[in-house]
Amino acid sequence: MTDIAPLAASTRARFGDAGVHAVVRNGRTVHAVGLGEWVEGEEVPELLCHTGIAGWSPAVLEPTRADVTCAHCLRRLGRTSSSRQLSLFGDDENQLG
Repeated sequence: MTDIAPLAASTRARFGDAGVHAVVRNGRTVHAVGLGEWVEGEEVPELLCHTGIAGWSPAVLEPTRADVTCAHCLRRLGRTSSSRQLSLFGDDENQLG
């Protein structure tokens, strides 16, 4: 069995400073980060909104100091978004009609 402690420690170090948030892969949404239990009791950074990441690996999270833009993360932080969450289908809800 592989020891994952070094991977977990290096990932925690990338997100250890205050004000460091995350983007997933090359995404545009900036998420707040907290620590969560991973494997064998190791803690690693996870998205505060708990958005699922297919094939989760600590390597998919990229640190950023940009402001959090995820509406779910902002609610968990007790803040509100200055912009609306983007609609999946545009502003007109009756487009299928």
